[in-house]
Amino acid sequence: MGIKGYLDSSLNKYFIRTLNKKGFELTESDIRGMGGIYRFKSNWLNFEIANDRGIIETRISSIYSKHYYDFDLINAYFNRRNKSNSENSKFGKSDLSKRLNLKQESELFESNLSELETMFNELNYKQTESELNKIGNERAKLLFG
Repeated sequence: MGIKGYLDSSLNKYFIRTLNKKGFELTESDIRGMGGIYRFKSNWLNFEIANDRGIIETRISSIYSKHYYDFDLINAYFNRRNKSNSENSKFGKSDLSKRLNLKQESELFESNLSELETMFNELNYKQTESELNKIGNERAKLLFG
C-alpha cells in the first residue's frame, strides 16, 4: 500500500465518520513524493491528517488561528486539567511521553467534540493555545533537553 492508500485507509477507518457527521468539508488534498495531507474544516475547527514517510499524524486548530496541535498534546492538556497536582507524574514518568495510536486519537476526538468546540471558539482559542504552547514547550524540553 502506498502513501495515499495508507492515508486514505487511516482516514476512512478512524475519522471520516465523525468528520462527516459534524459537517467537516475537505478543503485541501496534497499527495506527493513521500507524503500526503488532507485538510478539513467545519464552522468551528480545522482538522488535518498527514502521512509523512509512513507515519500518520493528526492535528487540529481553531478556525481563527493557523496553529495546529496534535492529539498527544490535546490528551496531555485534558489529563492535566482533570487531575489534581497530587496525581501528576509519578516516578519521573511524564504524561508527555505517552503516544496515542490512531484509534485512541479518534476516540479522544469523537468523545470530546463539545469540549474542543468550546476550547477553540473565538472567545477561548487564545487562552487554549497559550496553555497548549506551554505544554508543548515542556514536551520539547523533555525530548530534546
